[in-house]
Amino acid sequence: MKNAVKTIKNHISKTISKANAVLSDTRGDLATNTIGGIIVAVVIIGLLIVAVNAFFPGFFTDMFSKMAQKLNSNW
Repeated sequence: MKNAVKTIKNHISKTISKANAVLSDTRGDLATNTIGGIIVAVVIIGLLIVAVNAFFPGFFTDMFSKMAQKLNSNW
């Protein structure tokens, strides 16, 4: 009977230690935070582009046409 109780205690302690190891594992945390930050930055930049385009409708077309003229003049 004592051996059975010891065996059950050992299994329970091993299970608890494995559960703690799984729950405290943060190896992928840095990558997840980095990817999340990149996604948030892309969304913010996209919203800024939409806002600039809404308030100044010809801003990007003028800017790109001027850049094209300068690039074509150098060729």
